[in-house]
Amino acid sequence: MRPRHCDAQAMMHAARYYEYFEDAFLDWLGARGGYDRLRREGADLVVKASGCEHHAPARLGDVLAVESAPARVGTTSITMTFTMRSEGDLVAVGTITYVCVRDGRAAPLPDMIREFA
Repeated sequence: MRPRHCDAQAMMHAARYYEYFEDAFLDWLGARGGYDRLRREGADLVVKASGCEHHAPARLGDVLAVESAPARVGTTSITMTFTMRSEGDLVAVGTITYVCVRDGRAAPLPDMIREFA
């Protein structure tokens, strides 16, 4: 973890967890064709809801690993769970629900997500 992600106590600032979750989601999506493919298919994903349970602080210099996995796949949305660890110890668990949109309206999730989720 880098200094720019820390607060005055040398711990990750609460707002930064979501950046790590988003990066993990983009990696997960990348293994399924990537964000570019999603956009080429005329779809986009927007955040509907998000949350984070903090279990232990992430500290300056920690090497963090974030595992991402679908928790729920609906018709137009997918809820992802993000498990963050430092040296195997649980740091945080995040959830983000993404809704698929086309032309500004909710739309069915593309096959690239549904078939691999």
